Amino acid sequence: MNNGDVSFRLKELNDEMSKLVIEVNKLRKSVGENEVWDNADLIRNWKISTRTLASWRAEGLIGYVQIGGKILYPREMRENFLKNNIKNGENKNGI
Repeated sequence: MNNGDVSFRLKELNDEMSKLVIEVNKLRKSVGENEVWDNADLIRNWKISTRTLASWRAEGLIGYVQIGGKILYPREMRENFLKNNIKNGENKNGI
């Protein structure tokens, strides 16, 4: 492979990357920045049990909005929960 081939391939990859960025941005807009999930959405997407989610709410670990009997989880509250539970990846031996 010569330099011309490499340059051409890099340009192709750059073009494809640009197309992907455009598609990702379209998807973000379609999902919406203020997307709100209900219990079923959170349980399905995070693969947790109903009881686990109820425990997190009772312990004040995850914020929510309750309207009548409906419990909702705005994106900001879900993101805060995740940020508050970040672990550094080290095991108990410090490795």
